[in-house]
Formats: sequence, structure tokens, C-alpha cells
Amino acid sequence: MQGVLHALDGFGGIYFALFVLALLSGVFPLTNAEAAMIALGAGSHYSVMKLIVLAVIVAIGQSCTHAILFFLARGMGKVGAKKRPWLEKRIAKAHVLAEKWKKSEVLLMVLGATVGFPPQALIALLAGTIGIRYRVFGTIDLLGRIARFTTIVLVAYFAR
Repeated sequence: MQGVLHALDGFGGIYFALFVLALLSGVFPLTNAEAAMIALGAGSHYSVMKLIVLAVIVAIGQSCTHAILFFLARGMGKVGAKKRPWLEKRIAKAHVLAEKWKKSEVLLMVLGATVGFPPQALIALLAGTIGIRYRVFGTIDLLGRIARFTTIVLVAYFAR
């Protein structure tokens, strides 16, 4: 593992590779950023500061994916539903669900961003559909992801 990490590190590619992994893992469960953070924390010889920087890069990558999902859902909610009755029904269901959880929508976003349940990709779609301000969603998402990945990599590092 050290040989691969050293080769990637020599070209600055570890940062880019983890960013791309994070972008993909924001929507595809088979590309697991959490597993990558555990492997780096437990198996690399990186310093604590470098591991934290890598965790922040992974958090930024996943937050970019969630932002894309958020704005896609917002766009579909505004434009796409007018021409597709089935989509309009789904959006109406999302609004009913949002009203049910109105007082705890921030809690749902925080749990999705930090714990991962409910999945943050679904939270991004719901938040975009029901019209939550992106400033609120984006801030919670990014800070929660930073806390999540930093914790994962540091626990793996100190547990080895």
C-alpha cells in the first residue's frame, strides 16, 4: 500500500484521487469514501495534519456531489414537474413529507451529514425539492462531512 501511496503522493495525485473518489462516493455506494479514510488512517505513514487535509478534501468532494444533487432536484421541481404529472405527484409527496418533518429538517440534515443516516444524497434531493435555502443546506453538509471524515480517519490512525 505504501508504494501506491508514495507514487500518488509524488505527483500530488493522492489529493486528486481522493477528490474524485469522494465525488463518486456521494452517489455510488460501491465507492466508499469511509473505507478509504479508514485504510489511510490505519495503513499509511502520513502525519496527522496530512490525514486531516485529506479528510477535508474528501468532505469537499462529497459536498460538491450533494450540491449537484440539490440543484438538480431544485431544477426538476421548478421545470420538470410542469410537463410530467407523475413527477409532480412525487414532488407533492416530498412536500407532504417535508411538512411532517418541518421542525426537524435541520436535524435530518445534520444527521445525514455526520452520521450518514438518512443518506445525505437523499437529503440533498429532498432539500432541493422542497426549497430549503442552499446556504443552510450547504453549510450543514460541508461542516458535517468535515467532522465525519476527520473523525473516521483520526480514529483509524490512533487505533492502529
